[in-house]
Amino acid sequence: MATLLHILYFLLALFVTLGLFVISFLLHELGHALVIALLRGKDAVLEIRAGSLTFYRGKILRVGILPIWGYVRFAEENVPPSDWRLIFVAGPAASLFTAYLFLLLHHFSAFLGFPANWHQVFGIMAMANFALAGFNLIPIPPLDGWKIAESWLPLLGIHLSRESRAQMNKWGMIFILAV
Repeated sequence: MATLLHILYFLLALFVTLGLFVISFLLHELGHALVIALLRGKDAVLEIRAGSLTFYRGKILRVGILPIWGYVRFAEENVPPSDWRLIFVAGPAASLFTAYLFLLLHHFSAFLGFPANWHQVFGIMAMANFALAGFNLIPIPPLDGWKIAESWLPLLGIHLSRESRAQMNKWGMIFILAV
């Protein structure tokens, strides 16, 4: 009986942790979507996706159970570089905001009446969101850091075609997954 209880607690912890990671990815992507909607209009946001193995599919929102990847698809045509930078810094900024929320929960979890082990969970999620923000700022395609860096390329006279951007994103993704 005790072993069954341990297995159930483990499974519950696993699902809660996956859920918190998916929420973190979703908030990161919603940061991008919010800035796109503010700068380009709400109809400019075509799709918001967080996680893989989709378990929720709405009109433009798709949420998966595995927090591996996320993106916001939007009408990219005629977006000025200054807007491009704001759009792609918004995701890491949302991750930092989420990290600080988890940090507050970490510090005040006992006061708020959470069980003792939630103190650790909130601390780990704060660190994970700090890492998510930092990782996304690395200038490797297709990460946010690359998209921010890419927005400066036209000032240097470098204009990437849609095809070359797609190839760079593909090879960057392979590199990220390989490392």
